[in-house]
Amino acid sequence: MRPRVLPFAGVMLSAAIVACGTLTACDSVSASGTANGTAGATPTAAGAAPASALDAAYSGLVGKPPTAPAKPSGAGLVWMVSCGQSVPTCATPASAGIAAAKAAGFRTNLCDGKLSPQGWADCIRQGVSAKAAGIIVVGQDCGSFSGALKEAKAAGIPTVGAGGNDCDVNGGKKLFSAVTQKMPNMTSEQWWQHMGALQADWIIGRTDGKAKVLSTVFTDAVWGSWVQKGFSKELETCTGCSIDATVKIGNGDLASGQLAQKFSTALLKQPTVNAVNFPIDGWLFAGLSQALRSSGRNDQLQVIGAFGEPGNLQTIKDNAGQDASVAFSEAWDGWAGVDALIRLLDGKPPQPAGIGMQVVDRDKGMPQGGAPFAYKPAVDFESAYRAAWGVK
Repeated sequence: MRPRVLPFAGVMLSAAIVACGTLTACDSVSASGTANGTAGATPTAAGAAPASALDAAYSGLVGKPPTAPAKPSGAGLVWMVSCGQSVPTCATPASAGIAAAKAAGFRTNLCDGKLSPQGWADCIRQGVSAKAAGIIVVGQDCGSFSGALKEAKAAGIPTVGAGGNDCDVNGGKKLFSAVTQKMPNMTSEQWWQHMGALQADWIIGRTDGKAKVLSTVFTDAVWGSWVQKGFSKELETCTGCSIDATVKIGNGDLASGQLAQKFSTALLKQPTVNAVNFPIDGWLFAGLSQALRSSGRNDQLQVIGAFGEPGNLQTIKDNAGQDASVAFSEAWDGWAGVDALIRLLDGKPPQPAGIGMQVVDRDKGMPQGGAPFAYKPAVDFESAYRAAWGVK
């Protein structure tokens, strides 16, 4: 992500977003027709038939944690760098990673990067000064703190990117010792494209193959364009569907308070659209939920977001501007980061985490009683990691 970039889950308002809790997963057939937690190189679909598209959205992409053994060193300090503890999409994986490191027998320290490139770099440098056994950076691409990563490398301290990308995605050189891989046989770009494809599948199904979409794109993170690419490509499989307008949204729109007005203006100019996709659930709490309800078209629009935040799940239940979300486990990202570090310290290659995603709406997959989203069928990924590490 670029300077002034906010957290891994995108730009979210800390007071409004509720952190995702523990999620679970196990083997299932993905939208691309593969099984056992694997996927092909191209996120695909559903074949354009509305019923098949909706089934693909609900089935999603579901994996399982690694089972290959890795022995924790049982000593040393794990330095966890949160992209920003005020934002649950940073705090959830960071806190989960602390719990995972403690389970593996490490001492831990959580450093709050405070949503700032300088903060992330300072946290890494503090970890170097503390002679940490390893440094895990949650939810940030390496570009804005590459100097600090080079210092860690020079000090012989392994670094792991949990939920972010290495510098090579923008033509630079790899600087992290390892970056977590969410699914086997999928690059980071393919995983994010699959998220966009599942959004398109759901819209195809919910509009009976007649989608006219107002599509929003996040411009301040590399994965924003990846989600849009997957969405656009999948929507093209539906001959009766189209993207009628695109709204580009960046951090500056939130910082200036112009996000809701920008979206409302775009929606007003498109009186015939019947669907909207957002790459980030949290935008709904930055004024878009109110904008959708005030438009008088809330019940006519099929609106889907991503990340599956519990606060958004409640919004979906309440029909308050959002109808669905592509949900996945943020807590799992934290455990995956610790697993990658353990394997590096044990002289073994990091393993794919198995983190998939599924569409949740009022009709399908909605947890009961305020519980966070959980994959179905379910598996306890925390216990799976403990078993792989040989700890209770």
